[in-house]
Amino acid sequence: MGKRTLARLTPQAAPEGAPDMVGSSSALQRVRSLIDKIAPTDRPLLILGETGTGKEVVARRIHALSGYAEGPFVDVNCGAIPESLVESELFGHVKGAFTGASAYRPGTFSQATKGTLFLDEIGELPVALQPKLLRVLETRLFRPVGSAEPLHFEGRIIAATHRDLRAMVAEGSFREDLYYRLAVFTVELPTLEQRRGDIPDLVRHFALRQPRPLSFSPAALSLLRQQPWPGNIRQLRNLIDQLGVLAETPEIGLAVLEPFLAHAPEPRLREDEIAEALLRLPGDDKLLAAENLLIDHALARCDGNKSAAAKVLGVSRKVIERRLKSRDAPLQRMRDLLDDARLLVDSARYREAIVTLRRCLKLQGEGDGEGEEEALLLFDVYRLLGISLRSVNGWLCAEAQDCYQAALNLGRGDPLERAHLQFGIWGAQLMALDLVKARASAQDMIQHALSQSLGDALGDAYVALANTLFWLGDAEEALACLARCQLLGVDRTEERLGGQGIDLANLALTLEGLAAFRLGSFAQARKALAMLVRRLETQRFHAFNHALTLQGAAWLSCLFEEREATGTHGSALETLSREYGFTFYQGVGQIFRGIHEGWEGEPGVAEAVIQEGYDTLLVRRGGRLFHSFQAWHRALALLAAGRSQEALAAADLGVEVAMQTQDRAYLGELLVVRARARRALGEEEEACQDLYGALSTAQALGSVAARVEAATALAQVLRETGRAAAGTELLTRALRGVALSEAPPLVQRALALLATDADH
Repeated sequence: MGKRTLARLTPQAAPEGAPDMVGSSSALQRVRSLIDKIAPTDRPLLILGETGTGKEVVARRIHALSGYAEGPFVDVNCGAIPESLVESELFGHVKGAFTGASAYRPGTFSQATKGTLFLDEIGELPVALQPKLLRVLETRLFRPVGSAEPLHFEGRIIAATHRDLRAMVAEGSFREDLYYRLAVFTVELPTLEQRRGDIPDLVRHFALRQPRPLSFSPAALSLLRQQPWPGNIRQLRNLIDQLGVLAETPEIGLAVLEPFLAHAPEPRLREDEIAEALLRLPGDDKLLAAENLLIDHALARCDGNKSAAAKVLGVSRKVIERRLKSRDAPLQRMRDLLDDARLLVDSARYREAIVTLRRCLKLQGEGDGEGEEEALLLFDVYRLLGISLRSVNGWLCAEAQDCYQAALNLGRGDPLERAHLQFGIWGAQLMALDLVKARASAQDMIQHALSQSLGDALGDAYVALANTLFWLGDAEEALACLARCQLLGVDRTEERLGGQGIDLANLALTLEGLAAFRLGSFAQARKALAMLVRRLETQRFHAFNHALTLQGAAWLSCLFEEREATGTHGSALETLSREYGFTFYQGVGQIFRGIHEGWEGEPGVAEAVIQEGYDTLLVRRGGRLFHSFQAWHRALALLAAGRSQEALAAADLGVEVAMQTQDRAYLGELLVVRARARRALGEEEEACQDLYGALSTAQALGSVAARVEAATALAQVLRETGRAAAGTELLTRALRGVALSEAPPLVQRALALLATDADH
């Protein structure tokens, strides 16, 4: 590793030339902490914030802290360049590229080589140019206008915008793939409204930079803190610049300051408006709700001091204490029930937990309003109820999603607990095969965990992203995600409990095995399978986590075509899930049991069992995940049963859903089985097209397993049509580089076909 790479990966203190980020508010500290983590990397990042929040300052600071600090910082405002000139401005042009191009002119990408290119207001980039920027991000190559030769970009790209790029993606004015390429890391800047405590420091900072340094009285600083700042820091700086030039004295008190402020009449609520607002408070007893609101607000304003709060309210301390005591009885019952529910959830007794947690909800608002303590208790109630409902009714359970959202809406719980709730929301998106949303949610989880320094939430987030990437067909990046959270190669004793009580180590082992199998690292996949089997024997029993381990063991056994193990683990998963009410995993177990039935010579029974497991237990209760996998094996069973037309229909539907949802996990295998069905029906030309399509798909996705299977089937076709030499060459290329250690039967079948060709 060279010195430059090391420089990028090693955190540094801010160098002397780094721009100041003035203030000490918690909002700004979170931004600083995030910058310190991501600045030393070389990945693109996106800065979001309203106009005037300091996006360029942040970009320059990241540049100064990065391995590119010795190179130039080049900024370009994408919204300030005429659309016809944007491409030339960014990429440059050669002589004669267009009328007026009398000489070569380097663009900003050339100027920023070995430095940082800051693309401000990226949301204004014309749609026609977005694919070209995407190409630079993907290939690090760009082509000046009029040139046939690409140039290499060696710098870093930082983009910024005040626009809502997600909304622009939804409406089609900003490319989704470009958004995700830019938003590898996201820095969201707070408004000045969100960091009012920093205003005195900012004022002093700008005041010292005036032609004559200014000083502000405490009253003037207090007034500035109370002002609205729609233009954020830029508006505040402009005001101080005006004072520096136009104020008659450098001593800024109220008398000097007030004429410079743009006064708007202070809004005053009428009594009837206040009354209407109070009547909209939640709960049936509006008087009690209003009283509790006043008490809680006074206590918060007085830092919990009951005597001071009583003085603010114009009552005695005893009145405050009496009102607070009246809240305790129902809250205590809620606390006791919640403690019982926690024990039930920890032991995977989710059905009993649901009953207990619903009793908690019935106590909501009983005898009091909606104080802070009740809100905190309700946060936990909704969180645990969501987990329990998800476990029993499947990840797509609407009531479970409502519970997660209710907990988030309460705004309580610490940042780690709120981050864990997002795991449940991501899970529903994954199960619905809404893979684009699931990927976005997982990336948001990672960003949130990094920005809040929530190390315990990173495991959930990276496993979520690895899981999503596996179904999207990116096995290599799925393994990289597991490595980033130290969940690659876990041993039989390691336990990593995520925020929803799930042992992430079991999920990670399954994903590692699946991804490694796809990439042709069969020894690694076999090791993951062996570790899952050992964990079944040695890990502390927890029903839900045991189900996850059984799922992984059955799945990998199926890929290695270990018939007895697939049946054993699949049946055990089905039985355990039925006993504990894990509907989704009962369906998964039934699918593996069906596959085993087919291997045992009952293909008709196998197809019916697989279909019932998926349609009845997964689709109706748990979601659409596993669609490509079950469609692949259903079609194989139908073929074995001699029902070729039905096999073709099943494979056709599987391919169609895979293309619609971007579920590429078993797309290559689906194309192979569709080709086999077409051959059985005499559709030789269409079958060959499918096999070539399967081969190119597998190569594009880096799927060694699908590549070997497609090449084997295609070599067989070529052999049967008198082109054995071409088939041998094709299959030899497909097997090149494939490790034979621990190779599954699909590789052995390919080798056997090659050996047969050699004999002839």
